[in-house]
Amino acid sequence: MKVLAIYHHPVERLGNLKIKAEEKFATEIEGNEDFDVLILMGGPMGVYESDKYPFIKKEIELVRNTYAQGKKILGVCLGSQIIAEALGGKVIKGPYGQEVGVQEVSLLDEFKSLFGNDKIKVFQLHGDTFSLPRGAKLLAYSEKYFQAFRIGKALGVQFHEEVDSSIVKEWVETYNLDSSLVDEVRKVEEELKLYSSKLLDFLLHGM
Repeated sequence: MKVLAIYHHPVERLGNLKIKAEEKFATEIEGNEDFDVLILMGGPMGVYESDKYPFIKKEIELVRNTYAQGKKILGVCLGSQIIAEALGGKVIKGPYGQEVGVQEVSLLDEFKSLFGNDKIKVFQLHGDTFSLPRGAKLLAYSEKYFQAFRIGKALGVQFHEEVDSSIVKEWVETYNLDSSLVDEVRKVEEELKLYSSKLLDFLLHGM
């Protein structure tokens, strides 16, 4: 099984998503890549900034082609927004402000069964949100925004479960964030690691 992971920034990597993958930056995508599973990670840009970041248009086309071929797709944060936009949703600046730090999200349907709870703690770092593509099933939500959805073999998660405190330390330094975020994540590291494992299992065997 060939897995392709696409990065949008050097500090936003697979992390706890422990899977053997070919790793490429979005700027390197040509659209003819050979893979069975596509994973799109996070980044600081917006999907609506494709004029500034032309690789976003290439990714949207790649997602559409991958989806049409019935291959599995996972998008995390920006990656989930790219999936939403590619398959008929719309990405906008979040009208209720940013979500930053360790927060609870509420789970629905398969995610409730997968994680064995009604709510889980995740790490948030985003200011954009999306509408659901037609036919998509909502799997998680917060007080402000949609947090996870599935449409066919494509799965989008707005939140971050792939991080640990060392990764978030890099994000704090790179994005000039509050250093208290590192301690927040340190308290839930084991949970995040478990959730990443469950999410991968769902992607590979539950969809």
